[in-house]
Amino acid sequence: MYLVAVCDDEKKITEEMKRIITEWNPKIQVECFGSGEDLLVHYHPYQAIFMDIDMEGMNGIETGRKVRELDKKTKIIYLTAYRDYVVGAFGVHAFQYLLKPVKEKEIEHVLEEVFQYLEKSKEQTILEFETVHGIVCLPVDNIDYFEYENRRVRIVTEKESFYMKEKIGAVGERMKNFGFSMPHQSFVVNLLHVKNVRGNDIFMDNGQILPLAQKKQKSWKQELVTYLSGRLEGEA
Repeated sequence: MYLVAVCDDEKKITEEMKRIITEWNPKIQVECFGSGEDLLVHYHPYQAIFMDIDMEGMNGIETGRKVRELDKKTKIIYLTAYRDYVVGAFGVHAFQYLLKPVKEKEIEHVLEEVFQYLEKSKEQTILEFETVHGIVCLPVDNIDYFEYENRRVRIVTEKESFYMKEKIGAVGERMKNFGFSMPHQSFVVNLLHVKNVRGNDIFMDNGQILPLAQKKQKSWKQELVTYLSGRLEGEA
């Protein structure tokens, strides 16, 4: 079930928006709000929010800022009769702006864009890393491992490497929910790319051989088995 919110102080607009959205996809649950204050009081994560900018009380810009404090991911689509508001809404990171009166086809087009984006995000998790040469965005599955060397952490990917001024333990904590583990105090390994383990050697699918700490042999191998079992169940 997908959740979409519509926030506008004109009831006929919220009702019409709800009709258009549910006719476009009956699986979408639409919740309507007559003010920014009402939306914030009853807020819970939505895939998208269609919101009027020029509302009585808290306007759409301020409401959007408050929403961003609660939810960084939701797609905010502003409805406005004035182009001038677009600049003021910049800090809200709006997904789209629609000029009133909004046409049904325009709403359907934005819905298609929103849900295509959401489906694409599911397929591939991309993370930001602050390297010595600036911010890089990397698909998690493309990272083979992290290695601590010379007071820096090297990110090893399929095609290239990057360096960060970071503690390897902090990297391990950040990455453990993405299928990464620490077999050694100097390495954080993507379990997806582990090909085999023999003794103290971890054979990666890129041809690299990484160390497995003696004291971690039993627990880490069990962690690898648990991870692989989970992947098999998921694929099934």
